[in-house]
Amino acid sequence: MGRMGRPRHPDILTPREWEVLALLRERLTNEDIASRLGITLDGAKYHVSQILSKLGVSTREEAAAWRPPEKQRWWMAWPVWARIIGAATIAAAVAGLAVLALGVVLRTRGDEEVPSLRDNALYGRIVYLAPADHSQWIAPPEQLAEAGIVTTATPDQFRQAVTSDTAAIIIDRGWALQLDRGWVRSQYEQGVVIVGIGINMSEMPSVLGLFPVGISGDFGSYPESRRFYSLISKQPCGGGASQDYLDLHPQSQFNLLIHRMANDATVPNRGAKC
Repeated sequence: MGRMGRPRHPDILTPREWEVLALLRERLTNEDIASRLGITLDGAKYHVSQILSKLGVSTREEAAAWRPPEKQRWWMAWPVWARIIGAATIAAAVAGLAVLALGVVLRTRGDEEVPSLRDNALYGRIVYLAPADHSQWIAPPEQLAEAGIVTTATPDQFRQAVTSDTAAIIIDRGWALQLDRGWVRSQYEQGVVIVGIGINMSEMPSVLGLFPVGISGDFGSYPESRRFYSLISKQPCGGGASQDYLDLHPQSQFNLLIHRMANDATVPNRGAKC
């Protein structure tokens, strides 16, 4: 039986994060939140950082004051006959989209079902230090959520989100120089896959402090005008590396990146010997 991914939450926050947000509105500290929910202090800090990131705010006070926007029922202003016709049209469109979506999810190669992003082996084990501009993200937020990628908005949030179970980290070039290169190097040494967005392979030593062993080949340089990434990993019996664009075919290139990270992840084999 294949690995089942963590169920998606269609809301902006997970149920646990809504609980934490409610406690923020009571002006509770991280220690109080941890005690109230029966979780660790690190867990409380992580949930708070995720809330700040997802709501696009900078402080706990701003998060506490945030309220979800009301949905405007604009169709109610239509005449009755228009609403009836509109409802029928929408129902037909939804049915058509459902059939289309089913065809995409269950698309097969022969008898082999193509897995969705939610079923990837690294679900919940990839942490992304993303730029503030969402248009520069490696994929839309809904695709990142479907793949189980944890997004963080600051280096501090990023380091808090990376745990012993993390299999891969993604670092945008804009944040790279603000990270402790020794810490990045330690993640690499432990077998975590490192992905640098907008960082050429030749820049890995100067930008991220990585001097990969066992990686050979002329990767060349990708132009700064294009969206691209460099991936590097330390395998138990050698090294792995790859470079590719992100803007040629965004959906397929994103899927390829997820596939490459899964292939290069060595977390289950940390400490393995050749």
